[in-house]
Amino acid sequence: MAEVKELWSKKVAGAVDALAISPDGGLVLAGASDGILHLFDREGKALWSQPTDSQIAALDMSSTGDQIAVGLKSGAVLFIDRGGHIIWRHDAGEPVLSAAISHNGKHILLGTAGGSILFLNHLGKPLWTRKARDAVTAVALSSSANYAAAGSDDTSIYFLDNYTTNMSGKVAWSIPAKGKVQDVAISADGFYTAAASSDAMVHFMDKLGKLYWSHRVENTVASLEMSSSGDYIIIGAAGGAHPGQVCLFHRNEGLMWRYITGQATVGSVDISSTGAFMVAGSQQEEVYLFHRNQKLVWKRKVDGFADAVAISSDGRFTAAGTMKGALSLFDNTPVVEELKARTQDEAELEIGLFRPMRTSAPAFEEEPETPTASQASSPAAASTQQARTGALEAVVDACLLVVLGLIGGVVYFMYNGGIMLEQGLFILVLLLVVMGCLAYLFYTYVIRKPKKKQPSFY
Repeated sequence: MAEVKELWSKKVAGAVDALAISPDGGLVLAGASDGILHLFDREGKALWSQPTDSQIAALDMSSTGDQIAVGLKSGAVLFIDRGGHIIWRHDAGEPVLSAAISHNGKHILLGTAGGSILFLNHLGKPLWTRKARDAVTAVALSSSANYAAAGSDDTSIYFLDNYTTNMSGKVAWSIPAKGKVQDVAISADGFYTAAASSDAMVHFMDKLGKLYWSHRVENTVASLEMSSSGDYIIIGAAGGAHPGQVCLFHRNEGLMWRYITGQATVGSVDISSTGAFMVAGSQQEEVYLFHRNQKLVWKRKVDGFADAVAISSDGRFTAAGTMKGALSLFDNTPVVEELKARTQDEAELEIGLFRPMRTSAPAFEEEPETPTASQASSPAAASTQQARTGALEAVVDACLLVVLGLIGGVVYFMYNGGIMLEQGLFILVLLLVVMGCLAYLFYTYVIRKPKKKQPSFY
């Protein structure tokens, strides 16, 4: 098992209920059950602590760590800067259960106990509100806030479109599940959505509402996250009749593997942006780091139920918080470097904010085309075929010119009396038939050449 270095360990007064880490692992934000927010840097220095008037239900951090959104059980929403200053406060009117912030920190999405899906800008102005029939327990927001997903106790998964509605939040579709929706995740470009429901089902769909697959796990799903590209989905399952476990899914292949952690619930999971590394926290008081191909990389004992974990975008740093108030930061860099050579496709999975939007995607990867007998099977054969086609073009061109010349000659001699009318017409008809055949060959092999099929971008 690979070595892991604990950079620091701290103790806060209350249980760590919510946790976030900046993409570079330079900042760790923790929300404690006593209503106090704590921000630490990579060296373990406490940058600030900010009291709130209620228990912290949810929090999220922008990509730079300069904007922080916090939802409170009292119904308040706080927008805090990197220095710990409360920029504004908004009253949602009912307890906030879930929160997400856009990549640039300009938009905030909230879910409330009263069934509201609330969308605000960075100035605290509500842009729209949509209502579910029961509590909205989970929300997710694409990087640019063009698309959003929400899960409700009314057993519905909601997908909201800001892109085509000028940030008006149209409900593009809703899909019913057979149980309460406990967690949702969305890809960075908003093309894929994953959700987990209380009937122990994991669902995967695209932005058009097409359900790719639903997979039953052995116990209720306690936590779910998705890689930026939407290619990988990790879930943590509750303990009970079956042991607690971590499962990794691929968007096309479905379940890739599962790892049994013991009898206790896996209460929290997170995944790196490429999906190469993932972290899980168990109520067996253990934190696990996984690689998508190597499964378990390391595990560490912590002080208390590890119900809050987070991993940096590149997988190099892992933060963990426990119900006893223990907060730790681990350095995964040696592991990442060791496995880097085995993760050749990481670069292909990187997702940019401005990559072309996908318009369609197959439920399963298409099989590569099998070359037919008429297709060239090697570069040499392809070159020979090309040479033959070029020669045929030249012959057809030359023959057409000869026939046109003959037609012109026949007409000239008919006009001057060198050829009798009946003979001339017979020769003209014969030459026109020949020219028609040559014209057909010219059209087939010169004007309308068969074109190679271009591979799809996706």
